[in-house]
Amino acid sequence: MYHLIHLNKMKKSTLLLSLALLMTMGLTSCHKEKAGVYQPKKQIQKLYYSSPREDKTPLQSWEWEHASGNDRLRSITHHEFFMKNDNWVENFSYDNGRLNRVDNYANEEYITYEFADDQLRNALHFYRNKPMSSWQISCEEGKITKIIGDIYEGYKSNAARLTLDPLQGLLPYEALQQVAKKEQKMAAERNGDGTLTLVLLLKWNGEQLEKITATGNGDYMDFILQYDDKNNPYYGFLGGLEDTYQNFVLGHIGFTKNNVKQMTIIEDDYADTIRYAYQYDRDGYPILQTMYYADEPDDKMVLYFEY
Repeated sequence: MYHLIHLNKMKKSTLLLSLALLMTMGLTSCHKEKAGVYQPKKQIQKLYYSSPREDKTPLQSWEWEHASGNDRLRSITHHEFFMKNDNWVENFSYDNGRLNRVDNYANEEYITYEFADDQLRNALHFYRNKPMSSWQISCEEGKITKIIGDIYEGYKSNAARLTLDPLQGLLPYEALQQVAKKEQKMAAERNGDGTLTLVLLLKWNGEQLEKITATGNGDYMDFILQYDDKNNPYYGFLGGLEDTYQNFVLGHIGFTKNNVKQMTIIEDDYADTIRYAYQYDRDGYPILQTMYYADEPDDKMVLYFEY
């Protein structure tokens, strides 16, 4: 969620800099069968994107490990579209079959995940072996209901260099983006001194995450979510954040079995709605996703899936 762009600026720039895959491995619930394990029925192989200003362009390549009957995501290569030859790789490590670390080796950056009672409890983010943030996860009735984040001294000075995000996959990208805005505001007000604390409250309706409230420094934001009834290929997925310069909005969440079809963002007197439309394969998995703001329906970004 670091060095991200304000939502209004995204709209003015046709969302060219905003695409994020709510990604990286299966830490996105308190259920024992999901904690740290991501074994989708269909494995993403490649992702492409297009926009009104770009033809279909490679975005990501996924590498899977097939050993002892257990399929694991080993790495994701991120293809930069501003710097065509400047790709970077997100690497995943496991302990007893469960994801416990995500690395961007070239950037000397990594995330570790900690479990207790077979449930995700903490996510810790490091840059050059210095802690940038820590996130404590609370569960009720088998679902994550609260996330408390401490952002440490040094975050502000290193924010532009960071590529990974411990909350990626836990929250929709637009929520991450707005949380990033709040983090940056808080850091600026404190001049980077001391520890900043952010609280995320999650409200569920059955098996679907319907509302997220982010609070910090006296402010709050609400995110209201609606879903389709088809299969989400990211279900059970969490982890690192791709570089902002190659990202646009996906709308997938590792929390839910279905795909986000609408998100409304509310902050004070400001509200905006983002809509997602899909084409599916015969098994009900998306092969194409179109994203647009409700007040700019002709300004669309498209994501293509290859399994």
